[in-house]
Amino acid sequence: MFLRRCAFIAFWIVLALFVLRQPETAAMTVRAIAGFLALLADGLSRFVSAF
Repeated sequence: MFLRRCAFIAFWIVLALFVLRQPETAAMTVRAIAGFLALLADGLSRFVSAF
C-alpha cells in the first residue's frame, strides 16, 4: 500500500511538472488522448450495436 501511495504521488508530481514546463506539448498530448478515447468509444458503440 505504501508503494502504491508513493507511485500515485510521484505520478501527479511528474504530470504537474510536465504541464508547467511544457504546456503546449501537454495540450497536444491531452488532445491526442481525448481523440483516441473518443475513437475507441465510437468503435465500441458500433461493435455493441451490431449484436
